Order: sequence, then C-alpha cells, then structure tokens
Amino acid sequence: MRNSTKLIAALQPAAPLDTATYLREGERIVSQFGPYFATSQRVLVVINRAAGTNVDELLYAHLESIDEVSVSDHRKMIIGAIMAIAGIILTFGWFLIFPLIAVIAGVILVFHGAVGQPAYYQLRGRNMEKQQLKRWQVQHYGAGSFVATIRTITGLEPDAPFPGR
Repeated sequence: MRNSTKLIAALQPAAPLDTATYLREGERIVSQFGPYFATSQRVLVVINRAAGTNVDELLYAHLESIDEVSVSDHRKMIIGAIMAIAGIILTFGWFLIFPLIAVIAGVILVFHGAVGQPAYYQLRGRNMEKQQLKRWQVQHYGAGSFVATIRTITGLEPDAPFPGR
C-alpha cells in the first residue's frame, strides 16, 4: 500500500507553471509529465521545495539522446534463488515432484528478475555530469507520450544519438 501512495504522489501534476517567469517570449508548453515540461524550445524541470523552486533546462540543441533504462528486479532474483536452494534441499527428504517444481520456478524467477524491467527514460545532454543526469531521469510509467513528444520535436529515434553529431 505504501508504494502505491508514493506512485500516486509522483504522478500528481506539478504546480501550475508561471509562464511569465519561466517561459521565454514566443515559447509555449507542448507536453507535461510530472515536474517535466516539454516546450517548443527546450525541456524544463520545475521542482518545488520548501527552500524554493528549482528550475533546470535542457535545450533541444544540447539533447544528445533519450535512453530507456532497465533495472534488474533484485527482490525477484533473491526469492527465486531461495526457492531453488530450498527445492534442492527438499529433494533429499520429500517426494521428488514438489521440490523439482520449486527448483524450476526458482530458476525461472532468477532469470526473469535478471532481465530487468524498464525503470526510467534518461535524457542526456551534451557534457552533462552525473549529478545533472540524475535530475533528467523521467519515470518510465506513464511517460511514453511525453518522451514521444520530445522525440518528435528533436527528430531523435529511440535510443539513438542526436542526428548530425
């Protein structure tokens, strides 16, 4: 239950963007996902904190790639390993069929967890440092339309470098 409330909180729309403050003249918002705004000229991230509002920009001319990053599910891999080991241990004392099923299911869980699931989209800009990269990790769930908008504006293909560079 706790994870679902975090997810719901993360997907809440950001505070309304004060266009006079953050947008340039002639610039308009094309798409929004959480704190990320794709405008006609750049991508903005607006993070409201107690100390104030943090705004960072990534110009489309500096955007080099948008990568889909997958992360292994370690919890699933651990459960699979425990099932497989328990199945091997139980083959010595119980009927052969139940421990064999546990071993097979455990191995399948380990491999399924190792394959990884898409976790986030990484927007990479020219000469970006590690600290900046973390800010440009757009949560994968629900961001497909937002990322497609950026790819359409920039002409980037999925997981391809920026054309002409």
